[in-house]
Amino acid sequence: MTFTIVPIRCGDIVNHERSCFLYRKNCGSARLHAPCIAWLLRSARHTIVVDAGPGSRSRAPQCYTETDAGIDDLLQYGLTREGVDPASVELVILTHLHNDHVGGARLFTNARFHVQEAELKEAVWPVPFQRPIYETNQRGHTPPWVDILDRMDVAFGDADVVPGIRVLRLPGHTAGSQGVLVDTQAGPYLIAGDLIPLYENWPEDGSEPIPNGNHTDLRAYDESFRRIAALGAKVLPAHEPRVFERKVYPPPSSR
Repeated sequence: MTFTIVPIRCGDIVNHERSCFLYRKNCGSARLHAPCIAWLLRSARHTIVVDAGPGSRSRAPQCYTETDAGIDDLLQYGLTREGVDPASVELVILTHLHNDHVGGARLFTNARFHVQEAELKEAVWPVPFQRPIYETNQRGHTPPWVDILDRMDVAFGDADVVPGIRVLRLPGHTAGSQGVLVDTQAGPYLIAGDLIPLYENWPEDGSEPIPNGNHTDLRAYDESFRRIAALGAKVLPAHEPRVFERKVYPPPSSR
């Protein structure tokens, strides 16, 4: 079974220093509005979403810009433009549980959520300086991933989710990060999550890949990079503005 992949902008990390995504590269360099991206996967039988963005305007107002005037929830807006009712989505795969990837999860009222066991453990009990990004241990506040605990399917490594979609445990950015390998008519695509935030992290000229500056384990990162290289898949990064140069992957000309 093959899928198409549609990127949906869910908000922006505004005025973000580009070098924060590029470990030990070009510190103090240009800034960008880094999009938060959800991915709509569709086949003849399935409607699946990968990642849920930071959430609605009321939950994450800092991720909405002047160009989003009148839009209360960018993820819902993007899905509606694709003819998808969030209530019809059967499965949401979360590459990890940082708040810019799980903040909009409550939009999917009928979905199951797929996450790695190692990532859930990390979200429940993160090291202190990771607490804000998981929204853990904040008095009077419930993290967005807690709202969906009763609908989580926890994986213990690589797993086939449905025919044509496989999750791969790819730690490094976080302890339980996972990538989503998607079969398409033009071959496999890997939705890499924040392991590969920009195209620059994964050069096509064969030069060394660059870790995200936000990481937990560089040795695990290196091993994950080696796994990705062996896949021979096209990589879709998590915060790359150029992703939106195409409305759908693979592009029609390559099918």
